[in-house]
Amino acid sequence: MLRVPVHKIEPGMVLARPIPSPNDPRRYLLQRDREVPVDLVPRLLELGVYEVWVRCRSLEFVEGLIDEGLSEQQREVYVHVRRNFEAMLSGQAAELDIGRFQTAIGDLFSFLKGQRCGNVMLEKLDAFDNYLMSHSTNVCYLSLLVGMKLERYLIAERSWKTAREAKDLQLLGLGSLLHDVGKMRIPTEILHKPGRLTEHEMDVMRQHPRLGFEMLRGQAPPAAAQVVLNHHQRYDGQGYPERVDARTGDKMAPLAGRQIPVFARIATIADMYDAATTKRCYCDAKLPVQALYELRTMYQGAFDPVIERAFYEVIPPFPIGQIVQLSDGAKAVVVDFNARRPFRPKVQCLRSPTGERFADPSLREIDLGLYPEVEIARVGEVEVQPFQRLSEAVAAPPLQVEAIDDAMPLEVH
Repeated sequence: MLRVPVHKIEPGMVLARPIPSPNDPRRYLLQRDREVPVDLVPRLLELGVYEVWVRCRSLEFVEGLIDEGLSEQQREVYVHVRRNFEAMLSGQAAELDIGRFQTAIGDLFSFLKGQRCGNVMLEKLDAFDNYLMSHSTNVCYLSLLVGMKLERYLIAERSWKTAREAKDLQLLGLGSLLHDVGKMRIPTEILHKPGRLTEHEMDVMRQHPRLGFEMLRGQAPPAAAQVVLNHHQRYDGQGYPERVDARTGDKMAPLAGRQIPVFARIATIADMYDAATTKRCYCDAKLPVQALYELRTMYQGAFDPVIERAFYEVIPPFPIGQIVQLSDGAKAVVVDFNARRPFRPKVQCLRSPTGERFADPSLREIDLGLYPEVEIARVGEVEVQPFQRLSEAVAAPPLQVEAIDDAMPLEVH
């Protein structure tokens, strides 16, 4: 099967996986093995569905690489988020349903722990119609993936906990899921403004971490609430919200480096990546390879280097099933992820440089990690070679864990 952008659907294409309904992701707009009506394309785009999986006889093995149970677990988290957030926005509920969120996150985390890494690290959440709710679910998922890779680092960074408690990711998942909950207190005309925000509007928007923290006070465990408060704090000391001494009202130095709770440091990079790769009312979605390039080159110093390195070893620049064009002109599909050299995955060629279709792509498999003279040149209409070369040129720091003796960061009230 292949990932196909919705705007490139052609007559006769048959779904390999169902398309969930944005209004109720437990239901489906179209079931698998149904031909995709071309006249449905505009409606799918309106609903925020930008890619679909279609059948390809010679690539059916790809279906085994993406576990459909993962999507079901993700949608279950999304359903709980949507129902509770909408109930609060409508006044039908006064509080966040923390217990239900924790149960759904626990189920997702247990599922991830029980799966092969290749199956879980390459899945991309479907786009739903409400950005706040789908983005929250995406960031939770991405944060859990990164946290699973950093167990030793979490034990070192949370040394006041037992090892078992330090690497328990349920609080990371809860904080990441609720990281933007304060946006429910931001005026709609600012939150959904299609153009650039004014400085005053940005000041209002920058209040959402503190507003979210106040919403969680007394409801969520401190470790989760700190993610909400600090997910816009940068490792180099930039970011927001401002810190103020609760007794004197004086401004305090911003949190920086390891002063920022480690769960918040994980959520920070997951938040920025998902925002960049999601279509918004004021900008189009970026390709994963482009978003990873921008995080590495335009935001140097913003992220914990250990977490940043782990993120690049988990999140693929070229997702499995994506159609690409190689530098020699051949068309290919990505079939495996190379964690050591993420920008050089394994591909199978679909067409020769002259346009000849290959009957059996499995006989034309290339591990780009072994062939430096060939690289991925384009994805759709986007030239991606500059993103790869510049990203790989910015050397990632070695992934290592150092002992620390910092005290537990104080909560900011």
